[in-house]
Amino acid sequence: MEFPPIYILSLEGAQRFGPLAEALEARGLAYEVFWGIDGRETLPEAHEHRVDRHGAEARMGRPMSDGEFACALSHRQIYERIAEGDAPSAIVLEDDADPGPAFFDLVSALADPPCGLLLFDHKNTYVRVRDRLILPGGVRAYRVALPPFLATGYMVSREVAAHLAFRNGPVVQPSDWPDAILQFDSYACDPRVITQRGRAGCASSLEAGRRKHKHKRRKSLRRLLYKSYWRRWMTKRLAHKLA
Repeated sequence: MEFPPIYILSLEGAQRFGPLAEALEARGLAYEVFWGIDGRETLPEAHEHRVDRHGAEARMGRPMSDGEFACALSHRQIYERIAEGDAPSAIVLEDDADPGPAFFDLVSALADPPCGLLLFDHKNTYVRVRDRLILPGGVRAYRVALPPFLATGYMVSREVAAHLAFRNGPVVQPSDWPDAILQFDSYACDPRVITQRGRAGCASSLEAGRRKHKHKRRKSLRRLLYKSYWRRWMTKRLAHKLA
C-alpha cells in the first residue's frame, strides 16, 4: 500500500518525538525526523533575511518572538523539501502530535491528495459546511473560510508546499496558517484526527518566549476603520465554527 512521506518536525536535543515515532512504527509507517531551526534563545543570524520583523508586528499587533520565527521557518524548510520531491503530497507532524485511530485510517487515502491542504489538528476554525469531503473512517473535512491556528499535523500537496515555500514572501506570522491557503482547496478535519500531546515543549517554549519579552497583542479601535476587519467579521458570521 502506498503512503505519502511523513516528516516529524523536532529540534535536536528536544527528544520529544519518541511517543509519536512509536505510534507510527507500530502501524508500519515510515517517517523522517526533520531537524528544525532552534530559536529558543535567539534566531540564528543566517535566517534573519528570511523574516520581516516590522511586518510581523504590524500584522500581529505585537512583536513575534525568535522562537515563533524559527518554528515558522522550520515548517517552510519542510515545504521546500516537499516541493522539490517527487511525491504528490506529504504529511507533516510536529513532535508533540498525538495521532488518533482515525488518522491511521486516513493515511493510505492521502497518497493521491484529495485537496491542497488537509488540517488534522486546528483551533479557532471557521469553515463552509456546504463544501465538504467525506474521508475514510467517517471523518468529514470542511473547506476553511478563514485561516485557523495550529500546525500540529497536516497533509500538504506538492503544489501548495511550493507556494508556501517560495512565493509567500518573508515570514510575518507564526507557523499557523497564512491567508494564502484560501487560494487553494484547504480543508479541516472534523473531528480532529490529531491532537497535541500535553502543552509542554515547543508550544510552551513559544509561549514562554512571548511572556519573557512581554509580547502582548495590542488592540486598537482603529481596526474598525479598515474594510479587511469588516470582511473578516462578516465571514465569521456566515461561516460555522468547528473548534
